[in-house]
Amino acid sequence: MITYFLDTSAIIDLLRRKPYIAEFIQSHPDDSFTTNTICIAELTEGVYREKSENIPSKLNQLKELLSSFSKVYKFDEKNGFTAGQIRAKLAKEGNLINDLDILIAATCLNQNAILLTTDIKHFSLIPNLQLLTPSTTG
Repeated sequence: MITYFLDTSAIIDLLRRKPYIAEFIQSHPDDSFTTNTICIAELTEGVYREKSENIPSKLNQLKELLSSFSKVYKFDEKNGFTAGQIRAKLAKEGNLINDLDILIAATCLNQNAILLTTDIKHFSLIPNLQLLTPSTTG
């Protein structure tokens, strides 16, 4: 079984019912699909930027989707140490990326998961992070 970790961009595409991501998940029935609380924070921010009348339904839609995941990882001490190492390395190289992306990557690395994302540009700067962008065509 392979563990796939969906970052915020992949989850947004699922919420927007983009066929490529749903088809990818359906074609991997024996694999595990996960995310973390950092992605939930990013997604929740997006919900609260909506018109106030849309917030309850968008929150319910997000919670329903998250309940279908195999696991939602919490950001813990181990992830904190990993994130610190990643951030220091990127800073030394002059390649700092968004802090939340570093926290997401740390969790993904610690779970030996493959990151499903459309943000290859930033995440590709992180050593040993396995990335996959399922075909977005179609």
